[in-house]
Amino acid sequence: MIKTSEKSNARVLVIDDDPLFRNLMVSFLRREYIVSVASDGSEGFYKALEYPPDIAIVDVQMDVWDGLQTLKAFRSHPMLTQTKIIMLTSDASKETVIAAIQNGANDYIIKTSFSKTEFLEKVRKYTHPEISNDVNSSETQDAVPVSREPIPEVPQQASARESIVAGTSSASVEDQLGELSLDQTEEEQLQELMEDWD
Repeated sequence: MIKTSEKSNARVLVIDDDPLFRNLMVSFLRREYIVSVASDGSEGFYKALEYPPDIAIVDVQMDVWDGLQTLKAFRSHPMLTQTKIIMLTSDASKETVIAAIQNGANDYIIKTSFSKTEFLEKVRKYTHPEISNDVNSSETQDAVPVSREPIPEVPQQASARESIVAGTSSASVEDQLGELSLDQTEEEQLQELMEDWD
């Protein structure tokens, strides 16, 4: 297993509209990876075009573009077809999971039973396959038929592309997290969650 002191060059993009959960994932990942964040699917897609990630962690339920729309956009673009994608969902229904896999997701995590250990193991499985202990990893890495639908139009309200072009996406994770401005209650909740999982 990789030591937390050894920083990988792998790029991980976290796309989730819940600032508390997004910060939680970033706090786990930034010890090992180069991490960037986006608060919705369209922002994440354009950020990925600017700085292609090795792996994207995409929430299913988001405004603007939901996770499946974002997944289809990744799988339709030649620069991003090989990006490994882990879907996050609060909906553990069979239909949601099947829809994600059929559209090209490599794996999924159920938010309601989120485990720090499982989360990091799944990320490592795709960023460091040589150290994965998962005997079933070949099953989830097998080629999945991908639907080639056109990339959805970005709503006018989403200005992610303009901010990326302006260079704001190159800000450090700390800068991006600073912009989220969690209130005291959310900070306390995040701290409690981290203590539970450490």
